[in-house]
Amino acid sequence: MSETARMLDDTAERMLARRLEDPMSRGVEALRPGLHAEAIEAGLPLALAPESDGGLGGSLFEAGVIAWRWGWHAAPLPIVEMLLIPSLPLASDEWMAGNLTLASTPGLELCGDAISGQVIEAPVIGEISTVLAIAMDAEGHSWLVEIDAMPAEKIRALSGEPWLRLDPSEARLRAKCPCPVGLDAVAVRGALLTSAAMMGAMARILEITIEYANIRKQFGKPLGKFQAVQHMIAEAASEHVVAQAALAAAIEAEDGGKSRPLLWQSAKAQAGRAATVVSAAGHQVLGAIGFTEEHVLHRYSKRLWTWRDEWGRQTVCEAAIGRAACADEHGLWSHIVDDTSTIANTGALWA
Repeated sequence: MSETARMLDDTAERMLARRLEDPMSRGVEALRPGLHAEAIEAGLPLALAPESDGGLGGSLFEAGVIAWRWGWHAAPLPIVEMLLIPSLPLASDEWMAGNLTLASTPGLELCGDAISGQVIEAPVIGEISTVLAIAMDAEGHSWLVEIDAMPAEKIRALSGEPWLRLDPSEARLRAKCPCPVGLDAVAVRGALLTSAAMMGAMARILEITIEYANIRKQFGKPLGKFQAVQHMIAEAASEHVVAQAALAAAIEAEDGGKSRPLLWQSAKAQAGRAATVVSAAGHQVLGAIGFTEEHVLHRYSKRLWTWRDEWGRQTVCEAAIGRAACADEHGLWSHIVDDTSTIANTGALWA
Protein backbone atom coordinates (compact mmCIF):
# COMPACT_ATOMS: atom_id res chain seq x y z
CA MET A 1 0.00 0.00 0.00
CA SER A 2 1.35 3.42 -0.98
CA GLU A 3 1.83 6.22 1.52
CA THR A 4 -1.10 8.10 -0.02
CA ALA A 5 -3.38 5.05 0.23
CA ARG A 6 -2.35 4.51 3.85
CA MET A 7 -3.07 8.16 4.66
CA LEU A 8 -6.54 7.96 3.05
CA ASP A 9 -7.31 4.73 4.91
CA ASP A 10 -6.21 6.19 8.25
CA THR A 11 -8.28 9.33 7.68
CA ALA A 12 -11.40 7.36 6.78
CA GLU A 13 -10.90 4.92 9.67
CA ARG A 14 -10.56 7.66 12.31
CA MET A 15 -13.59 9.55 11.02
CA LEU A 16 -15.89 6.54 10.67
CA ALA A 17 -14.81 4.83 13.91
CA ARG A 18 -15.69 7.99 15.82
CA ARG A 19 -18.96 8.66 14.01
CA LEU A 20 -20.19 5.05 14.06
CA GLU A 21 -18.99 3.90 17.47
CA ASP A 22 -22.61 3.24 18.44
CA PRO A 23 -24.02 0.42 16.21
CA MET A 24 -27.46 2.04 16.34
CA SER A 25 -26.10 5.26 14.80
CA ARG A 26 -26.05 3.69 11.33
CA GLY A 27 -29.82 3.89 11.24
CA VAL A 28 -30.03 7.50 12.41
CA GLU A 29 -30.93 9.84 9.55
CA ALA A 30 -29.50 12.86 11.37
CA LEU A 31 -26.01 11.32 11.18
CA ARG A 32 -25.77 11.65 7.40
CA PRO A 33 -25.29 15.46 7.02
CA GLY A 34 -22.50 15.60 9.60
CA LEU A 35 -20.76 12.56 8.17
CA HIS A 36 -20.96 14.00 4.65
CA ALA A 37 -19.62 17.37 5.78
CA GLU A 38 -16.68 15.76 7.58
CA ALA A 39 -15.86 13.59 4.56
CA ILE A 40 -15.84 16.71 2.37
CA GLU A 41 -13.64 18.57 4.86
CA ALA A 42 -11.19 15.65 4.88
CA GLY A 43 -11.11 15.70 1.06
CA LEU A 44 -11.97 12.02 0.69
CA PRO A 45 -14.37 12.42 -2.28
CA LEU A 46 -11.61 14.20 -4.23
CA ALA A 47 -9.47 11.08 -4.48
CA LEU A 48 -10.22 10.56 -8.19
CA ALA A 49 -10.71 14.21 -9.17
CA PRO A 50 -7.92 15.67 -11.36
CA GLU A 51 -5.31 17.84 -9.66
CA SER A 52 -6.22 20.65 -12.08
CA ASP A 53 -9.67 20.71 -10.46
CA GLY A 54 -8.31 20.71 -6.94
CA GLY A 55 -8.46 16.95 -6.53
CA LEU A 56 -5.91 14.39 -5.46
CA GLY A 57 -5.57 12.85 -8.91
CA GLY A 58 -5.24 9.48 -7.22
CA SER A 59 -5.38 5.98 -8.62
CA LEU A 60 -8.40 3.71 -8.56
CA PHE A 61 -6.59 1.62 -5.93
CA GLU A 62 -6.36 4.64 -3.64
CA ALA A 63 -10.04 5.43 -4.11
CA GLY A 64 -10.80 1.74 -3.55
CA VAL A 65 -9.10 1.91 -0.15
CA ILE A 66 -11.65 4.54 0.91
CA ALA A 67 -14.53 2.45 -0.45
CA TRP A 68 -13.23 -0.65 1.38
CA ARG A 69 -13.05 1.20 4.69
CA TRP A 70 -16.54 2.62 4.07
CA GLY A 71 -17.88 -0.88 3.57
CA TRP A 72 -16.06 -2.20 6.63
CA HIS A 73 -17.97 0.34 8.75
CA ALA A 74 -21.25 0.05 6.76
CA ALA A 75 -21.27 3.85 6.69
CA PRO A 76 -24.68 5.25 5.65
CA LEU A 77 -23.63 7.33 2.64
CA PRO A 78 -23.18 6.28 -1.04
CA ILE A 79 -19.39 6.39 -1.16
CA VAL A 80 -19.10 5.12 -4.74
CA GLU A 81 -21.13 8.01 -6.14
CA MET A 82 -19.34 10.44 -3.81
CA LEU A 83 -16.01 9.34 -5.29
CA LEU A 84 -17.15 9.34 -8.91
CA ILE A 85 -19.04 12.65 -9.12
CA PRO A 86 -16.11 15.09 -8.57
CA SER A 87 -14.17 13.41 -11.40
CA LEU A 88 -16.93 14.07 -13.95
CA PRO A 89 -17.69 17.19 -16.01
CA LEU A 90 -20.90 19.05 -15.10
CA ALA A 91 -20.05 18.31 -11.46
CA SER A 92 -20.28 21.89 -10.19
CA ASP A 93 -19.56 22.91 -6.62
CA GLU A 94 -23.07 21.66 -5.80
CA TRP A 95 -21.57 18.23 -5.12
CA MET A 96 -19.93 19.57 -1.96
CA ALA A 97 -23.35 20.39 -0.55
CA GLY A 98 -24.63 16.95 -1.49
CA ASN A 99 -26.99 18.40 -4.09
CA LEU A 100 -25.73 16.12 -6.88
CA THR A 101 -26.12 12.40 -7.24
CA LEU A 102 -25.15 9.92 -9.93
CA ALA A 103 -27.43 7.23 -11.39
CA SER A 104 -26.01 3.85 -12.37
CA THR A 105 -29.16 3.10 -14.39
CA PRO A 106 -28.22 1.17 -17.55
CA GLY A 107 -29.65 1.60 -21.01
CA LEU A 108 -30.58 5.29 -21.01
CA GLU A 109 -30.96 6.78 -24.49
CA LEU A 110 -30.65 10.42 -25.48
CA CYS A 111 -32.54 11.90 -28.43
CA GLY A 112 -32.20 15.68 -28.55
CA ASP A 113 -33.25 16.77 -25.06
CA ALA A 114 -35.42 13.72 -24.44
CA ILE A 115 -34.34 10.74 -22.35
CA SER A 116 -35.81 7.27 -22.63
CA GLY A 117 -35.09 3.85 -21.19
CA GLN A 118 -35.36 2.25 -17.77
CA VAL A 119 -36.57 3.99 -14.62
CA ILE A 120 -33.77 6.18 -13.27
CA GLU A 121 -32.72 5.38 -9.70
CA ALA A 122 -29.97 7.06 -7.70
CA PRO A 123 -28.89 7.27 -4.05
CA VAL A 124 -29.51 10.42 -2.06
CA ILE A 125 -26.45 12.17 -0.64
CA GLY A 126 -27.91 15.43 0.72
CA GLU A 127 -30.71 17.70 -0.45
CA ILE A 128 -30.60 16.42 -4.01
CA SER A 129 -31.63 18.85 -6.73
CA THR A 130 -29.76 17.33 -9.67
CA VAL A 131 -29.20 13.82 -10.97
CA LEU A 132 -26.25 13.04 -13.23
CA ALA A 133 -26.62 10.09 -15.56
CA ILE A 134 -24.89 8.51 -18.54
CA ALA A 135 -26.95 8.21 -21.75
CA MET A 136 -26.11 7.09 -25.26
CA ASP A 137 -27.31 8.75 -28.47
CA ALA A 138 -28.35 7.01 -31.68
CA GLU A 139 -24.78 7.14 -33.00
CA GLY A 140 -23.37 5.33 -29.98
CA HIS A 141 -21.78 8.40 -28.33
CA SER A 142 -21.85 8.69 -24.54
CA TRP A 143 -23.29 11.81 -22.92
CA LEU A 144 -23.27 13.01 -19.36
CA VAL A 145 -26.69 14.51 -18.70
CA GLU A 146 -27.87 16.72 -15.87
CA ILE A 147 -31.48 16.06 -14.87
CA ASP A 148 -33.77 18.03 -12.57
CA ALA A 149 -34.52 15.89 -9.52
CA MET A 150 -37.73 17.69 -8.56
CA PRO A 151 -40.19 15.24 -10.20
CA ALA A 152 -38.45 12.24 -8.62
CA GLU A 153 -40.16 9.96 -6.13
CA LYS A 154 -38.37 9.39 -2.82
CA ILE A 155 -37.92 5.70 -1.95
CA ARG A 156 -35.88 3.52 0.37
CA ALA A 157 -33.29 1.03 -0.80
CA LEU A 158 -33.08 -2.42 0.76
CA SER A 159 -30.33 -1.03 2.99
CA GLY A 160 -32.79 1.55 4.33
CA GLU A 161 -30.97 4.49 2.76
CA PRO A 162 -32.91 7.14 0.81
CA TRP A 163 -32.98 6.94 -2.98
CA LEU A 164 -34.67 8.76 -5.84
CA ARG A 165 -36.76 7.13 -8.56
CA LEU A 166 -37.59 9.04 -11.71
CA ASP A 167 -39.52 8.04 -14.83
CA PRO A 168 -37.32 9.06 -17.80
CA SER A 169 -40.40 10.39 -19.61
CA GLU A 170 -40.70 12.99 -16.83
CA ALA A 171 -36.99 13.84 -16.80
CA ARG A 172 -36.24 17.52 -17.43
CA LEU A 173 -32.81 17.95 -18.98
CA ARG A 174 -30.81 20.86 -17.57
CA ALA A 175 -27.53 20.34 -19.39
CA LYS A 176 -25.55 17.76 -21.32
CA CYS A 177 -21.99 17.30 -22.50
CA PRO A 178 -20.01 14.57 -24.26
CA CYS A 179 -18.66 12.18 -21.67
CA PRO A 180 -14.87 12.41 -22.13
CA VAL A 181 -14.07 9.34 -20.06
CA GLY A 182 -16.60 7.25 -21.96
CA LEU A 183 -19.48 5.11 -20.83
CA ASP A 184 -17.31 2.05 -20.24
CA ALA A 185 -14.80 3.91 -18.05
CA VAL A 186 -17.55 5.15 -15.72
CA ALA A 187 -18.98 1.62 -15.58
CA VAL A 188 -15.57 0.14 -14.76
CA ARG A 189 -14.88 2.57 -11.95
CA GLY A 190 -18.38 2.20 -10.55
CA ALA A 191 -18.20 -1.59 -10.63
CA LEU A 192 -14.76 -1.82 -9.03
CA LEU A 193 -15.40 0.77 -6.32
CA THR A 194 -18.66 -0.97 -5.46
CA SER A 195 -16.79 -4.27 -5.29
CA ALA A 196 -14.20 -2.68 -2.98
CA ALA A 197 -16.93 -1.50 -0.60
CA MET A 198 -18.38 -5.01 -0.68
CA MET A 199 -14.99 -6.49 0.23
CA GLY A 200 -14.84 -4.31 3.32
CA ALA A 201 -18.37 -5.23 4.39
CA MET A 202 -17.72 -8.94 3.87
CA ALA A 203 -14.48 -8.78 5.85
CA ARG A 204 -16.40 -7.27 8.77
CA ILE A 205 -19.20 -9.86 8.55
CA LEU A 206 -16.63 -12.67 8.67
CA GLU A 207 -14.99 -11.05 11.71
CA ILE A 208 -18.36 -10.76 13.49
CA THR A 209 -19.30 -14.32 12.55
CA ILE A 210 -16.04 -15.91 13.72
CA GLU A 211 -16.09 -13.98 16.99
CA TYR A 212 -19.67 -15.08 17.70
CA ALA A 213 -18.95 -18.70 16.77
CA ASN A 214 -16.07 -18.78 19.25
CA ILE A 215 -18.10 -17.24 22.09
CA ARG A 216 -21.61 -18.67 21.70
CA LYS A 217 -21.96 -22.14 23.22
CA GLN A 218 -24.38 -24.91 22.35
CA PHE A 219 -24.44 -28.41 23.82
CA GLY A 220 -21.60 -27.43 26.10
CA LYS A 221 -19.10 -26.21 23.52
CA PRO A 222 -18.58 -23.18 21.22
CA LEU A 223 -20.41 -23.18 17.90
CA GLY A 224 -17.03 -22.92 16.19
CA LYS A 225 -16.16 -26.41 17.37
CA PHE A 226 -18.93 -27.97 15.27
CA GLN A 227 -17.61 -29.19 11.93
CA ALA A 228 -20.71 -28.07 9.99
CA VAL A 229 -20.27 -24.52 11.26
CA GLN A 230 -16.56 -24.62 10.44
CA HIS A 231 -17.33 -25.71 6.89
CA MET A 232 -19.88 -22.94 6.47
CA ILE A 233 -17.49 -20.23 7.63
CA ALA A 234 -14.62 -21.70 5.59
CA GLU A 235 -16.73 -21.65 2.43
CA ALA A 236 -17.69 -18.01 3.06
CA ALA A 237 -14.06 -17.04 3.70
CA SER A 238 -12.98 -18.85 0.52
CA GLU A 239 -15.49 -16.95 -1.60
CA HIS A 240 -14.28 -13.70 -0.06
CA VAL A 241 -10.64 -14.51 -0.84
CA VAL A 242 -11.47 -15.35 -4.46
CA ALA A 243 -13.38 -12.07 -4.77
CA GLN A 244 -10.42 -10.17 -3.30
CA ALA A 245 -8.05 -11.72 -5.83
CA ALA A 246 -10.36 -10.92 -8.75
CA LEU A 247 -10.77 -7.33 -7.57
CA ALA A 248 -7.03 -6.82 -7.02
CA ALA A 249 -6.27 -8.02 -10.56
CA ALA A 250 -8.96 -5.82 -12.08
CA ILE A 251 -7.87 -2.67 -10.22
CA GLU A 252 -4.21 -3.25 -11.04
CA ALA A 253 -5.09 -3.64 -14.73
CA GLU A 254 -7.28 -0.54 -14.71
CA ASP A 255 -4.61 1.61 -13.05
CA GLY A 256 -2.01 0.21 -15.44
CA GLY A 257 -4.08 0.99 -18.54
CA LYS A 258 -4.50 -2.71 -19.34
CA SER A 259 -8.08 -3.22 -18.26
CA ARG A 260 -10.21 -5.82 -20.01
CA PRO A 261 -13.96 -6.28 -19.60
CA LEU A 262 -13.34 -9.88 -18.51
CA LEU A 263 -11.38 -8.66 -15.49
CA TRP A 264 -13.76 -6.08 -14.06
CA GLN A 265 -16.89 -8.04 -14.95
CA SER A 266 -15.43 -11.09 -13.20
CA ALA A 267 -14.57 -8.98 -10.16
CA LYS A 268 -18.10 -7.60 -9.86
CA ALA A 269 -19.75 -10.96 -10.53
CA GLN A 270 -17.60 -12.74 -7.93
CA ALA A 271 -18.21 -9.95 -5.42
CA GLY A 272 -21.93 -10.56 -5.86
CA ARG A 273 -21.55 -14.31 -5.44
CA ALA A 274 -19.35 -13.91 -2.36
CA ALA A 275 -21.78 -11.40 -0.83
CA THR A 276 -24.57 -13.97 -1.05
CA VAL A 277 -22.51 -16.72 0.59
CA VAL A 278 -20.90 -14.54 3.28
CA SER A 279 -24.10 -12.81 4.39
CA ALA A 280 -25.98 -16.14 4.44
CA ALA A 281 -23.28 -17.73 6.60
CA GLY A 282 -23.23 -14.80 8.97
CA HIS A 283 -26.98 -14.85 9.53
CA GLN A 284 -27.10 -18.63 9.86
CA VAL A 285 -24.39 -18.66 12.53
CA LEU A 286 -25.80 -15.73 14.49
CA GLY A 287 -29.44 -16.76 14.07
CA ALA A 288 -32.28 -14.38 14.92
CA ILE A 289 -30.10 -11.89 16.79
CA GLY A 290 -28.47 -10.79 13.52
CA PHE A 291 -31.80 -9.41 12.29
CA THR A 292 -32.62 -7.40 15.39
CA GLU A 293 -32.51 -3.62 15.16
CA GLU A 294 -29.89 -3.46 17.92
CA HIS A 295 -27.41 -5.77 16.19
CA VAL A 296 -25.09 -4.44 13.51
CA LEU A 297 -24.99 -7.54 11.27
CA HIS A 298 -28.06 -6.70 9.19
CA ARG A 299 -26.63 -3.25 8.43
CA TYR A 300 -23.84 -5.00 6.54
CA SER A 301 -25.88 -7.72 4.83
CA LYS A 302 -28.54 -5.29 3.59
CA ARG A 303 -25.88 -3.02 2.15
CA LEU A 304 -24.24 -5.99 0.46
CA TRP A 305 -27.55 -6.99 -1.11
CA THR A 306 -28.00 -3.42 -2.37
CA TRP A 307 -24.44 -3.13 -3.75
CA ARG A 308 -24.81 -6.54 -5.38
CA ASP A 309 -27.22 -5.01 -7.91
CA GLU A 310 -25.45 -1.65 -8.40
CA TRP A 311 -22.98 -0.90 -11.21
CA GLY A 312 -23.34 -4.31 -12.84
CA ARG A 313 -25.67 -6.96 -11.47
CA GLN A 314 -24.04 -10.36 -10.96
CA THR A 315 -26.21 -12.21 -13.48
CA VAL A 316 -25.76 -9.50 -16.11
CA CYS A 317 -21.98 -9.52 -15.71
CA GLU A 318 -21.89 -13.31 -15.95
CA ALA A 319 -24.01 -13.25 -19.11
CA ALA A 320 -21.71 -10.62 -20.68
CA ILE A 321 -18.65 -12.75 -19.85
CA GLY A 322 -20.29 -15.79 -21.41
CA ARG A 323 -21.26 -14.00 -24.62
CA ALA A 324 -17.75 -12.58 -25.00
CA ALA A 325 -16.16 -15.99 -24.43
CA CYS A 326 -18.43 -17.61 -27.03
CA ALA A 327 -17.60 -14.87 -29.53
CA ASP A 328 -13.82 -15.35 -29.23
CA GLU A 329 -12.69 -17.33 -32.26
CA HIS A 330 -9.53 -18.43 -30.43
CA GLY A 331 -11.49 -20.33 -27.81
CA LEU A 332 -12.23 -20.09 -24.11
CA TRP A 333 -8.71 -20.60 -22.73
CA SER A 334 -7.23 -17.98 -25.01
CA HIS A 335 -10.01 -15.59 -24.04
CA ILE A 336 -9.17 -16.04 -20.36
CA VAL A 337 -5.38 -15.81 -20.47
CA ASP A 338 -4.66 -13.60 -23.50
CA ASP A 339 -4.09 -10.05 -22.28
CA THR A 340 -4.55 -8.69 -25.80
CA SER A 341 -8.09 -10.00 -26.15
CA THR A 342 -10.52 -7.11 -26.46
CA ILE A 343 -13.69 -9.04 -27.29
CA ALA A 344 -16.46 -8.10 -24.90
CA ASN A 345 -20.14 -7.43 -24.73
CA THR A 346 -19.78 -4.52 -22.35
CA GLY A 347 -22.79 -2.79 -23.82
CA ALA A 348 -24.99 -5.57 -22.47
CA LEU A 349 -24.40 -4.20 -18.98
CA TRP A 350 -26.19 -1.05 -20.09
CA ALA A 351 -29.01 -2.60 -22.11
